[in-house]
Amino acid sequence: MNHNIGIHQFTPDKVWKWKLLEQKIAHVLSLHDYQEIRLSVLQDYQVIHDGLTALMQQDEAIHATEGIVNLCQPNNDISLLTLRPEGTISVLHHTAKIIQANEVYRFYYMGPMFRKEKHDNPTEFHQLGVELLGSESVLSENEVISLGIKICQDLGLKDVSLQLNSFGCQNCREAFFEDMKAYLKKHEDELCSNCYHKLSTNPFADTECDNKTCREAIGQSPKISDYLCPKCLNNFSKVKKIQANLAHQYTVNPKLFKNFAYYNETVFDFVIKAQGKEQVIGGGGRYDYLSRLITGKNIPAVGFYLNIDHIFEIMDRRDLFTPQDKAFSVYISSQSEDLEMMLLQIAHEMHENDIKTVISTNKHDIEEDAALATKAQCELMLVIRDENIREGKILMRNLNKGHQDYIKLDGILDAILLARKSLNNQ
Repeated sequence: MNHNIGIHQFTPDKVWKWKLLEQKIAHVLSLHDYQEIRLSVLQDYQVIHDGLTALMQQDEAIHATEGIVNLCQPNNDISLLTLRPEGTISVLHHTAKIIQANEVYRFYYMGPMFRKEKHDNPTEFHQLGVELLGSESVLSENEVISLGIKICQDLGLKDVSLQLNSFGCQNCREAFFEDMKAYLKKHEDELCSNCYHKLSTNPFADTECDNKTCREAIGQSPKISDYLCPKCLNNFSKVKKIQANLAHQYTVNPKLFKNFAYYNETVFDFVIKAQGKEQVIGGGGRYDYLSRLITGKNIPAVGFYLNIDHIFEIMDRRDLFTPQDKAFSVYISSQSEDLEMMLLQIAHEMHENDIKTVISTNKHDIEEDAALATKAQCELMLVIRDENIREGKILMRNLNKGHQDYIKLDGILDAILLARKSLNNQ
């Protein structure tokens, strides 16, 4: 990955690890009956804009859309397309026609997302998103939370922990928002302009400010947990009790914030210790109001994301990627002219029997080919020569045992299968 210029670039030494990570995630999700949905990287700008700014005031909406990476036409006019900044809005928009009330749907998606970070630099990051639509029960919240923890643990991140909070419902928020605005006005001199602006428009925003004075002032500000109505308080208590009974390590963080204002009731983060400090590797929550606005239907919804980039880096540092068993492979070379057809036919027969081949496309002497075959980690090498073909045989060298012998043309496959069996039994 190349974070300096905000794009991903994977070479083969990393790709096998990436595939292993994806396979493990997909396996866990399949066990929980989550179906993959594939979203276009190109999204309708208006759909994304309307989803991100749902339930926001005008000032907050302007700030929320600053991170969208829009595509520009040659004359620098902004097009109607944007690069996908997240997946929840797209899932709701694209499944609105098929989802029905009183039915439960489980979706997941995985792939690149794009946002502007500091200094307006476009940044690519990979994300897993999981969405459970159609259930307002506390069980659904605990299902997705537990699923996120299960995925992390199965990837080897056994020390993952959970932070919980509740954003309450529309009834809870009114008094909280009023008191928060009054507090901010009273303490405006203690806050930087960025913190004051963000919190004034969205009291749940994470300002990501490192200023000590700001952090202290924010820490003393009103907490939504003190404003929860009986229903929200009861639901949150159930979530905590279930997570405790599942032996999931959690803490209640009344200052757990989200930059997207569309969450309601239970919100959570997945946290892990990395390089000496706590790092958020994912999170989510319930978003019933957003679902209703986008789908036009009363479809309760809850979901989470995992930052696959962060998880990959942590796993790599901890040496959690175990190499898969190397495939048995055969190196095939020709030492005579005009034998390309035979070489490809032999390779085809190997492939029909699930045997990996490495074909020498350039002419070398036999020892050069042997060195290349060893470098490619092949177990056997086949050498085709005119004079041998006329005698009905080709040369097979066992690169592991260091000896060679001639095999009949009509017995190539049998000889290779026998050699593979012998090597596997060693």
